[in-house]
Amino acid sequence: MKLANVSHKSLVFDGRAVVVCQKPSKYMRINIRPSLESSQPIIKLTCPPRATNEAILAFMQAHKEWIDNVCARMVQARGEIAEILQEHCDEVLLFGKWVPTMPLIELRAILHTYLVQRADVFANAMGVRFSKLAVRKSMSRLGSCTQDRLSFSILLVFAPQEEIDYVVIHELAHIVHNNHSAQFWGLVGVHCPRWRSLRKSIKSRWGLFSALLDRLEQERSQQAKLPTQASPQSHNADIGSQLLFEF
Repeated sequence: MKLANVSHKSLVFDGRAVVVCQKPSKYMRINIRPSLESSQPIIKLTCPPRATNEAILAFMQAHKEWIDNVCARMVQARGEIAEILQEHCDEVLLFGKWVPTMPLIELRAILHTYLVQRADVFANAMGVRFSKLAVRKSMSRLGSCTQDRLSFSILLVFAPQEEIDYVVIHELAHIVHNNHSAQFWGLVGVHCPRWRSLRKSIKSRWGLFSALLDRLEQERSQQAKLPTQASPQSHNADIGSQLLFEF
């Protein structure tokens, strides 16, 4: 299997650090998400390999107002999220309810089981078939559909089940309509009449969900470091990716 050629670099735009990911793609895309360690959000731009710094900065300039607005909202929300995490320091959201914290691998398994069950139910109701369902660490999309293969973000485990169901229906509808046409939304609406309010609700807590995932991964990394302190031979052990993921 041939691996995609991906490279990373850093640029500064309007006083903000930008992580640039160059990989095979047709378009430039900006993703912004909160940072658990910094008061400033993480800005990531994905672009084709041949995109120059000048073209990248011009694209950022064209979307400066949007970037400013999103960053301002995230800075304001950061304080609120920090208070929530402090209040629930030993808990995690599971399907929209606070429960005693548990390992990320266990949360992933719970989510996968739920998604398979609900995807089967809605696929039968919609008259479609899917061949594969996976749970991934995606920060830019809650779900995706490639032909009849479904992929969902681990972030969904924090959301109420009704919101998860909307995302499942959304992706199953893409098996019929590979777009966001009126026909697509009509099909979604038949099986999820409240899709507008559910989509708005889940998006409003995206920052909290991202922060929760960050905290769980930091806890996993800290646990993985413990053998390193006891045994020098484990110094090079993989303690988890520190890459910046898209929001």
